[in-house]
Amino acid sequence: MIIFSKNLGVLASLRENPKLWCGWVLVVSYVFIAVAAVIPYGSKAQTVVVASMGLDKILHFVGFGCMAFLALGAGRGLKFWKRAALVLLVVLFGVLIEFIQYYLPYRTFNPIDIFANVCGVVFGVLVWYIFARCKWEYVGRVE
Repeated sequence: MIIFSKNLGVLASLRENPKLWCGWVLVVSYVFIAVAAVIPYGSKAQTVVVASMGLDKILHFVGFGCMAFLALGAGRGLKFWKRAALVLLVVLFGVLIEFIQYYLPYRTFNPIDIFANVCGVVFGVLVWYIFARCKWEYVGRVE
Protein backbone atom coordinates (compact mmCIF):
# COMPACT_ATOMS: atom_id res chain seq x y z
CA MET A 1 0.00 0.00 0.00
CA ILE A 2 2.89 2.37 0.70
CA ILE A 3 4.36 1.74 -2.77
CA PHE A 4 0.96 2.43 -4.34
CA SER A 5 0.60 5.75 -2.52
CA LYS A 6 4.12 6.79 -3.54
CA ASN A 7 3.25 6.14 -7.19
CA LEU A 8 0.12 8.25 -6.85
CA GLY A 9 2.26 11.03 -5.46
CA VAL A 10 4.44 10.95 -8.57
CA LEU A 11 1.38 11.06 -10.82
CA ALA A 12 -0.07 13.97 -8.87
CA SER A 13 3.20 15.91 -9.10
CA LEU A 14 3.30 15.39 -12.88
CA ARG A 15 -0.23 16.76 -13.16
CA GLU A 16 0.69 19.78 -11.07
CA ASN A 17 3.92 20.38 -13.00
CA PRO A 18 3.16 20.30 -16.74
CA LYS A 19 6.71 21.45 -17.54
CA LEU A 20 8.09 18.24 -16.01
CA TRP A 21 5.42 16.15 -17.74
CA CYS A 22 6.22 17.71 -21.13
CA GLY A 23 9.92 17.05 -20.59
CA TRP A 24 9.40 13.37 -19.83
CA VAL A 25 7.01 12.82 -22.72
CA LEU A 26 9.50 14.61 -25.02
CA VAL A 27 12.31 12.28 -23.93
CA VAL A 28 10.09 9.24 -24.51
CA SER A 29 9.18 10.67 -27.94
CA TYR A 30 12.87 11.02 -28.87
CA VAL A 31 13.52 7.41 -27.88
CA PHE A 32 10.41 6.08 -29.63
CA ILE A 33 11.10 7.93 -32.89
CA ALA A 34 14.80 7.00 -32.84
CA VAL A 35 13.96 3.32 -32.45
CA ALA A 36 11.21 3.49 -35.08
CA ALA A 37 13.61 5.20 -37.49
CA VAL A 38 16.23 2.46 -37.40
CA ILE A 39 14.25 -0.77 -37.19
CA PRO A 40 13.41 -2.55 -40.42
CA TYR A 41 9.80 -2.80 -41.52
CA GLY A 42 7.87 -4.59 -44.24
CA SER A 43 7.64 -3.32 -47.79
CA LYS A 44 3.85 -2.98 -47.59
CA ALA A 45 4.08 -0.37 -44.79
CA GLN A 46 5.52 2.09 -47.29
CA THR A 47 2.72 1.72 -49.83
CA VAL A 48 -0.17 2.93 -47.66
CA VAL A 49 -1.45 6.12 -49.26
CA VAL A 50 -3.83 8.63 -47.71
CA ALA A 51 -5.19 11.40 -49.95
CA SER A 52 -2.34 10.99 -52.47
CA MET A 53 0.24 11.52 -49.75
CA GLY A 54 2.18 8.75 -48.08
CA LEU A 55 0.91 7.94 -44.61
CA ASP A 56 4.45 8.16 -43.28
CA LYS A 57 4.66 11.85 -44.31
CA ILE A 58 1.54 12.55 -42.26
CA LEU A 59 3.07 10.67 -39.33
CA HIS A 60 6.30 12.68 -39.68
CA PHE A 61 4.29 15.92 -39.69
CA VAL A 62 2.14 15.02 -36.68
CA GLY A 63 4.97 13.43 -34.69
CA PHE A 64 7.37 16.33 -35.05
CA GLY A 65 4.58 18.83 -34.49
CA CYS A 66 3.86 17.15 -31.17
CA MET A 67 7.55 17.05 -30.31
CA ALA A 68 7.91 20.80 -30.97
CA PHE A 69 4.82 21.46 -28.83
CA LEU A 70 6.30 19.33 -26.03
CA ALA A 71 9.69 21.05 -26.34
CA LEU A 72 8.06 24.42 -25.83
CA GLY A 73 6.04 23.00 -22.94
CA ALA A 74 9.19 21.65 -21.33
CA GLY A 75 10.84 25.03 -21.84
CA ARG A 76 8.08 27.07 -20.19
CA GLY A 77 9.55 29.89 -18.18
CA LEU A 78 12.87 29.82 -20.04
CA LYS A 79 14.15 32.70 -22.11
CA PHE A 80 13.22 32.84 -25.78
CA TRP A 81 16.64 31.69 -27.00
CA LYS A 82 16.63 28.60 -24.81
CA ARG A 83 13.15 27.64 -26.04
CA ALA A 84 14.31 28.27 -29.61
CA ALA A 85 17.29 25.96 -28.95
CA LEU A 86 14.91 23.23 -27.75
CA VAL A 87 12.88 23.56 -30.96
CA LEU A 88 16.07 23.60 -33.03
CA LEU A 89 17.09 20.32 -31.37
CA VAL A 90 13.82 18.78 -32.56
CA VAL A 91 14.56 19.96 -36.12
CA LEU A 92 18.14 18.66 -35.98
CA PHE A 93 16.90 15.34 -34.64
CA GLY A 94 14.52 15.04 -37.60
CA VAL A 95 17.36 15.71 -40.03
CA LEU A 96 19.73 13.37 -38.21
CA ILE A 97 17.42 10.36 -38.26
CA GLU A 98 16.95 10.76 -42.00
CA PHE A 99 20.71 10.85 -42.58
CA ILE A 100 21.13 7.78 -40.37
CA GLN A 101 18.59 5.99 -42.57
CA TYR A 102 20.77 6.76 -45.59
CA TYR A 103 23.44 4.42 -44.19
CA LEU A 104 21.06 1.62 -43.21
CA PRO A 105 20.63 -0.95 -45.99
CA TYR A 106 17.02 -1.73 -45.05
CA ARG A 107 15.86 1.92 -44.80
CA THR A 108 15.78 4.72 -47.35
CA PHE A 109 16.77 8.36 -47.13
CA ASN A 110 14.01 10.69 -48.28
CA PRO A 111 14.44 14.48 -48.24
CA ILE A 112 10.66 14.86 -48.33
CA ASP A 113 10.60 13.28 -44.86
CA ILE A 114 12.90 16.06 -43.67
CA PHE A 115 10.52 18.60 -45.18
CA ALA A 116 7.55 16.93 -43.44
CA ASN A 117 9.49 16.98 -40.14
CA VAL A 118 10.28 20.70 -40.45
CA CYS A 119 6.71 21.55 -41.48
CA GLY A 120 5.46 19.60 -38.45
CA VAL A 121 7.81 21.52 -36.15
CA VAL A 122 6.62 24.85 -37.57
CA PHE A 123 3.01 23.76 -37.11
CA GLY A 124 3.71 22.65 -33.51
CA VAL A 125 5.31 26.01 -32.72
CA LEU A 126 2.36 27.89 -34.23
CA VAL A 127 -0.13 25.82 -32.25
CA TRP A 128 1.89 26.41 -29.07
CA TYR A 129 1.85 30.18 -29.53
CA ILE A 130 -1.85 30.21 -30.37
CA PHE A 131 -2.55 28.33 -27.14
CA ALA A 132 -0.12 30.52 -25.19
CA ARG A 133 -1.91 33.70 -26.30
CA CYS A 134 -5.35 32.40 -25.36
CA LYS A 135 -6.50 33.06 -21.83
CA TRP A 136 -7.97 29.73 -20.78
CA GLU A 137 -10.15 29.79 -17.72
CA TYR A 138 -11.33 26.77 -15.86
CA VAL A 139 -15.09 26.75 -15.72
CA GLY A 140 -16.25 24.70 -12.77
CA ARG A 141 -18.89 22.06 -12.98
CA VAL A 142 -22.35 23.55 -13.10
CA GLU A 143 -25.10 21.53 -11.48
